[in-house]
Amino acid sequence: MASFAERIGARALRLALQASPESWVALAAGPPAVIRGRTLDPRLALIARAATRQPALHTLTPAEARAATDDALSLVTGPTPPLERLEEHRVPGAEGPLVARLHVPPALDGPRPLILYFHQGGCVIGNLDWCESVCSVLAAGARCPVLAVAYRKGPEHRFPAAQEDAWAAYRWAREHAGRFGGDPARVGVGGDSAGGGLAAMIAQRAKAEGLPQPSFQLLVYPWLLAYADNAAYRDFGACYPLSREDMAWFLTHYLNDDAERADVRISPGLAADLSGLAPALVYTAGFDLLCDEGEAFARRLDAAGVPVTFRCYESLTHSFTSFAGAVPAAARALEEIAHDVDLVLSKGVA
Repeated sequence: MASFAERIGARALRLALQASPESWVALAAGPPAVIRGRTLDPRLALIARAATRQPALHTLTPAEARAATDDALSLVTGPTPPLERLEEHRVPGAEGPLVARLHVPPALDGPRPLILYFHQGGCVIGNLDWCESVCSVLAAGARCPVLAVAYRKGPEHRFPAAQEDAWAAYRWAREHAGRFGGDPARVGVGGDSAGGGLAAMIAQRAKAEGLPQPSFQLLVYPWLLAYADNAAYRDFGACYPLSREDMAWFLTHYLNDDAERADVRISPGLAADLSGLAPALVYTAGFDLLCDEGEAFARRLDAAGVPVTFRCYESLTHSFTSFAGAVPAAARALEEIAHDVDLVLSKGVA
């Protein structure tokens, strides 16, 4: 647990990030970090420098990692726009009820697509608080109800617990979207990092089982390959807040054995045929070891005839959706993502 002095220091950092001009932040952050010609946002560079004083995630137990990341993200997460309703519900999972949080924007003009959202955390850490800001921004900007689902995680519940819960929640939502102000015929799926992988898995499984496709798949810096070894892992594997060692740590605490890494439920990027899938909105961060697999997946979807929106936020890092309270560029990215979803829906593509 962080000491009182550490907490005061962290809050002082947040205040400095929010109130200081770009020139001061750039000076405090030190020499610009440049990889592949991309320059890291100075506010993220300053946060990364402060984080070096804390133990690396992969050196902690799951319980310690959950507490540490919950505390850290609470200091940088963004504000939530006004909502008509913010409610907790229970939805069926694969082996029991799951907690879900409903975000309903004001003044919905009739049924809109319901968006199921799955949070980040490598299927080991993370909770609904992590995605409350992004779900609220998405609900307001895309003018849709958003239902965030708290799936089971390892090591208490190992693979494929999260995948089966996400699939059960999707099937249930197709029948019950109306109770949340959504259109049962238009249920979109989305998530960031591991949650993005769950969203991609749902679209692929729906195709495989002959069930209706999601209205769209929203994949924000998605985790699509269970510990790839590609150029991005080598170039960005030491970048805050997600390292190569962290990725191995997640898999150690979630998978039962290494052979499961090839299972398309946790590695949807390995699927051989991507045709016939829901329209996709894919977003990557420039300073993220997952950036290459996200971009490659978007290109493969496009080649397979799937409508794709793709953006890379080159100055941002993994987990940028959680930094909107301290990093203006991350806040702008969230607003743009929500606008993209609204645009796709307004055009009738999804």
